[in-house]
This record gives sequence, C-alpha cells and structure tokens, in this order.
Amino acid sequence: MTGQVVVAADECSLADVEEMFGAAGEWQLLRLDRWVARYEVRDEALARKLTAELRNAGHPAVVGPPDEARAVAWEKRNRPTPVGRRAEVCFPWIGSRAEIVIEIDPGVGFGTGDHPSTRLLLEELSSNITGNESVLDVGCGSGVLTVASVCFGAERAIGIDINTAGLQAAETNARRNRVSDRTEFFAMPLNEICGNYDVVIANIHDNVLREMANDLVARLAPNGWIGLSGVSPGQLSRLRGAFPQIVFEEPRMMEDWSALIGRRQIE
Repeated sequence: MTGQVVVAADECSLADVEEMFGAAGEWQLLRLDRWVARYEVRDEALARKLTAELRNAGHPAVVGPPDEARAVAWEKRNRPTPVGRRAEVCFPWIGSRAEIVIEIDPGVGFGTGDHPSTRLLLEELSSNITGNESVLDVGCGSGVLTVASVCFGAERAIGIDINTAGLQAAETNARRNRVSDRTEFFAMPLNEICGNYDVVIANIHDNVLREMANDLVARLAPNGWIGLSGVSPGQLSRLRGAFPQIVFEEPRMMEDWSALIGRRQIE
C-alpha cells in the first residue's frame, strides 16, 4: 500500500523538502495547492519516517490518507475551525478561503483551535478586539490565542507557558502568520510578568485559575476584560468566587465546556 505525506513548505523552499525525499527512495508529487504539497511514497512506513524527519527539520508535515477510502475521514479530522463569520483556524497543510486565516501547527504544544474551551475564547477575541489592545495569554500552549488576538487587530500580545517546547511551536506559529513583530513568548510564571493588559485570557484547569486569581486580576488594565476558560459548568460558581473584583457576564457555553468573561468591579 502506498503512503502519502502532506507538507506545508512554510518559509523554506520545496526544493529543500524534495532533497530529503530524494534520499528515501521513490516518491511522486501528487498535488501542490498554495504552498501545501502532497507527495506519494512507496508505503505508509516510509511516509511516517519522512514525516518525522521533516518535522524534526522544522517543516510542518503530516501523514496523509493512504487511499481514497480514508481520505474523507482524514479531511474531516483536519478541517478548519470557523471563528465568527470571517475567520478560520487551520493546520498549515489545510486550505481555507476565510477572510482571516490563522494557521497553527501545535507541535508539542497544546491548542489547535478546535477544542471547545479554546473556541470559546477565540470567539470572544474575534468579537471584542477592536484594535490596538494589549493582550496577555496565560498558558499559551501552541500560541493559538496569542496569534489570533493580533490577527484580529490587537497591537501586541504576550504568551507565557511553563512548557518550553510548546513555546517553540508558538514562536513558529507567530512567524508563519507574520505576527512575530507583535508577539512575544516567555517561559516564566505569571507573577513575574510586569505591566497591565487590556485583555487577559487563560485557558487552564479550574484549580489553576483559582490559584492564579489575584495575579490575573493584577495584570488587567482598569478598563480591560478578562476571559477564563477550560472549566465545566459545575465549576463556574467556585471560579466566580475566586474573582470578587470582577463582574462577569453570563457564562459562554460550548458542548461540555464553559468560559467566563468579565471586567473589574467599579468602586
């Protein structure tokens, strides 16, 4: 059975990719859409080997469907995630015709944009970013929310996470989406971040959000808004109680996940 490798050429040339293929035996370029190339190789084992080598070399690559019978399921699993009416988050190897296309390769970081907890905050960023805001993304993972906020019009965005390998993926995603000049990523705890931000977002577990509550609020500018996600409906009451300084709107719900959006209590 043949194998298929799907490669997003990113900032490198296809010639560099094909040089790697050349040492691996027979291959054939099936299709080239935008800067996404599909290659057929002699078997699935070779496809997996080449994909691993390409990713180790920094190229977004994935093992594609080996035959038409599995192509439909593969396309469904890799389809873009819509955000509002004008944006989509997608893998680099998948096409999109949306007005705003946010291409994310998670690497070893969390976040492709399709998880309900992430989508809840993506929708809020899409609706509420009006331009020129500063954004702090706590627990940024692959950088999907950090990158998206700038794509939606924020002036600058900072992502922090304790997973340094994930931060490498976040920086690569920022370059891929041409927003690296307005994004920064740091492996440091929240209490070491200086300054205030117009938007503070965190898609983390309930217990971590409650532990970070005071530091999250301390980083929020007086007229800013905060978005908390990654919790179940049953955890909302306890989470609200950890943020007495914040007036929250009605919870956002998607499938079995919830998010809270709020602003500082006016004294």
